[in-house]
Amino acid sequence: MTDKVTYTPAEFAALFGKERTWAYRQLYAGKVKAITKLGQIQIPQSEVDKLLNGAERYLGSASHVKRTAKRKAKKKAPVSKGAAKWMSAVKHQRKHGSPPKENARSAGARKPSSPERLRLGDQASAKQSVYQRLTRCKSSRKDDASRGE
Repeated sequence: MTDKVTYTPAEFAALFGKERTWAYRQLYAGKVKAITKLGQIQIPQSEVDKLLNGAERYLGSASHVKRTAKRKAKKKAPVSKGAAKWMSAVKHQRKHGSPPKENARSAGARKPSSPERLRLGDQASAKQSVYQRLTRCKSSRKDDASRGE
């Protein structure tokens, strides 16, 4: 296999397993020097060798290493009173499966009304009232239709 003397940006990117746009970014950033041959961009083999010889073992992103070190050294931020109450309520609910007792803030608060369960007799009367409303609506529609004719 013979090595080429120069590479097009697409061939150069393929050598490194990258897309063609990566090669152009390297060129525009000045990390790789190129020559032009009648309007074509050519990257010399020496640039490929320079990149391969300058390769080092990857130890992780410098910014990532700094961030993780900061996180480990960082002390916990003080928690506000409201956040502390919220966290204790969540812990209590997880532990006991029920909400904690009412506190002073929610004691005076108005609770939303929840529909009470209807008893059997009440359910029948509720169904009757709904049926009556529906039949009134239907009969009024019929009357309106007959008057229109």
